[in-house]
Amino acid sequence: MRRHGAGFTLIELVIVVAIVGFLGAVVYPVYSGSVQRAYRAQIVVLLSEQSQSLERFYTKKGLYSGAENLGSGNEHYLITHDLADHAFLLTATRRAGSSMADDGCGNFTLAHTGLTAITQAAPDLTVQQCWGR
Repeated sequence: MRRHGAGFTLIELVIVVAIVGFLGAVVYPVYSGSVQRAYRAQIVVLLSEQSQSLERFYTKKGLYSGAENLGSGNEHYLITHDLADHAFLLTATRRAGSSMADDGCGNFTLAHTGLTAITQAAPDLTVQQCWGR
């Protein structure tokens, strides 16, 4: 018996849809986790660069207060600067509505002593996991 139509059967389409659905269910979480790790690495670099800039300012002026031209972060994190004469604290807060708003690592802080921390993070995550160190 000859087939008149040159197309796909319903069962073939169902199998393809099932395979695509399975791959989507497996691949998407892996992809989004990779994207979040990349955004975390980006904010760690920005915090480190600002810390280095503050240290250069301190070397020239003998204090951290008065430092200018510090960045405010990126589209995922807002960086705030708490500057005193002989200390500073940089805080990267997740921006509401960004893809990092619900990130388990929470917010990042970096102090003048080099101390790194995370706040509002999931209880099972450590500073080393989130900072990538």
